Amino acid sequence: MGTATGRLTGRSALVTGAGSGIGAVTAELFAREGAKVVVADIDETKAAQTAERIREDGGVGEPFAADVSDEAQVADLVEFAVASFGGLDVLQNYASERSLVGRDVFVADADPSVWSRQLGVDLMGCVLTSKHALPHMIRAGGGSITNATSLAAWLSLEGRPAYATAKAGVIGLSKTLATEYGKQGVRCNVIAPGHIVSPATEKMYSARQTEVMLDHVSAPRLGRPDDVALAALFLASPESAFVNGHVLVVDGGMSAYAPMVPSFRRLAADETRQ
Repeated sequence: MGTATGRLTGRSALVTGAGSGIGAVTAELFAREGAKVVVADIDETKAAQTAERIREDGGVGEPFAADVSDEAQVADLVEFAVASFGGLDVLQNYASERSLVGRDVFVADADPSVWSRQLGVDLMGCVLTSKHALPHMIRAGGGSITNATSLAAWLSLEGRPAYATAKAGVIGLSKTLATEYGKQGVRCNVIAPGHIVSPATEKMYSARQTEVMLDHVSAPRLGRPDDVALAALFLASPESAFVNGHVLVVDGGMSAYAPMVPSFRRLAADETRQ
């Protein structure tokens, strides 16, 4: 990801869902850029592993295990961040309930418990962390909140309706936070990753599946966690001081074109070969 430039020097950050994936990469990048980072995850072991990597890299990272759908745990999490670093400047929400794939089915067969859990983590998690972070940010004169959504918020995956609804709610919540607290110096933006493949998940896909995914990206490669983390760094840094209520899409152009474009590309390639 290049040489660190200290874009978050002197700032304290709380990253949820930071035990693995994009959240972990973001927490590590924030630390390399000078932030003191609380690494929050429902999995205590994974949070500790990310924090340890940050320390090994010369940064400041403190792990904390919390379920962001539980307000008491969120209150403790935010107080831990403030007590550890003297305040809270950056809140980055990546926590998402991933265990419901296969149970989040078509609405006619919906299981209310699945919806409750998905909305509780992905949407209410952002509500609760923001609720408890806002007083500290306002008192300090400002701060930056970035919530993670998904292309599923406006491009249906045909299935996973609870997930799509939760992620759509994140956009509405974030725009409202930007409107309500912008005058008090608190910005709230949204980051919307497309299909991101990590070294771990890449092994899950066959050559044909990878080909299909590439076919639907207007870029020469698939997205990586680094791509999202770098966009998150911009939103958290002073460089985006006048960016508020924005949805930053990081999808390699996948949502920029009409659905038939990949088919037209294949037709053109077939005609060229003939």
